[in-house]
Amino acid sequence: MHCLISGGTGLIGRLFCQRWLARGDTLTVLSRQPDKVRRLCGESAKACGTPEEVQERVDVVVNLAGEPISSRWTEKRRAEIRNSRLNTTERLVRWTLAQRERPDYFLSGSAIGYYGDRGGELLREDSSPGGGFSAQLCRDWEAATQPLQRAGMCVGTIRTAVVLSTRGGALPKMLPAFRLGLGGPMGSGEHWMSWVHEEDEVGLILHAIDKRLCVPFNASAPEAVTNNSFSRLLAKQLHRPSLFRSPAWLLKTLFGQMAEELLLASERVEPRAALDSGYSFQFPTLEQALADLLNQNSATNKARA
Repeated sequence: MHCLISGGTGLIGRLFCQRWLARGDTLTVLSRQPDKVRRLCGESAKACGTPEEVQERVDVVVNLAGEPISSRWTEKRRAEIRNSRLNTTERLVRWTLAQRERPDYFLSGSAIGYYGDRGGELLREDSSPGGGFSAQLCRDWEAATQPLQRAGMCVGTIRTAVVLSTRGGALPKMLPAFRLGLGGPMGSGEHWMSWVHEEDEVGLILHAIDKRLCVPFNASAPEAVTNNSFSRLLAKQLHRPSLFRSPAWLLKTLFGQMAEELLLASERVEPRAALDSGYSFQFPTLEQALADLLNQNSATNKARA
């Protein structure tokens, strides 16, 4: 199969590219930096600056492009975050509809921010959307693929939780404080955190492509945890205490609305569609995921020493 991907050099994109190429499939990455694509995605990955440059028929489109959302949301930053997602999606949708032989499957990104801050409510794919900037962003991002659905195409939407990886994302930002014994919960720590190991995130993307999941599905591990539990388990893996709590007022002062909607929001998500479609998680519990990632990181550091 030939896959066209946006966001292929990002945290999840490059791991997906490596797994895709390892299956013997072909890949085109939307990027104006072919050297970066070959370095991060694999020597056999092709790079194209625009979808219009693609000459071969595309079987699958994977749309993961988007500016990082974990920074203070100024008006300018909000616009950058929205435009990076909506503009890329709209362009890929127009290109897809214009093809004489359309791709068989279109998978587009979203996030569990779709559900908003919902306390202890168990959130499945059929749960209603929430309020706030991140929820509206996800609703608009998902709505951008509706022309494909109206044209009868198979469209999947992956609503991603916090991705755990030592190569980027949230975990490497937490590790220095926790390694010093200075880590701990955020705010009350009672809010629910939904997360997914990077290998399961990519595994779910491959599963969705192979199974043609034409629905929204949550990319989150079956075991959501409270922030208190997350902090305790991370500290336990590092053999450190988890004593220092970051006050909610301080986080809101430093990060504004982003702290309220990302750091302190409660989202207890269940991956019901993935489970019902037969996906088996490699890392269903947080303890398993952290043990794998931190042991992996420790082995890498020893090899470099």
